Amino acid sequence: MAGLQVLEDKFSAQGFHVLGFFENDFGAQGGTNGQIDMCTTQYHVKFEQFDEQDVIGANQQPVWKWLLSQPNQPPSPSIQPSWNFNKYLISKDGKLVAHFPETQAPPTSATDPNFDTNPIVVAIKAELAK
Repeated sequence: MAGLQVLEDKFSAQGFHVLGFFENDFGAQGGTNGQIDMCTTQYHVKFEQFDEQDVIGANQQPVWKWLLSQPNQPPSPSIQPSWNFNKYLISKDGKLVAHFPETQAPPTSATDPNFDTNPIVVAIKAELAK
């Protein structure tokens, strides 16, 4: 979560925002709303957090129905999340422009020497430049 907060801090003034959607569809790791609040406090997360929602299955929430109906965007081979911490980059005009699986993490510091070459940062900068 620290890397996501770094992205929010670095790019929010340019109109980029991180939105966190907790869920329990993958190993019941999302937690209760109380646990979400505790985690948010513990990791100093300031970006918008939403209550636990179903991402897949019969009770899938509307935001996920829309998102998962979009054409897949690289670098992930599938738009369907296979585990927690998938990242979806949506343009200012509401189009899915990139999807990063849970294995692709953002840098945990803006001073990381690899910050500007991280694929997530590269995609965000390209989208903000449009």
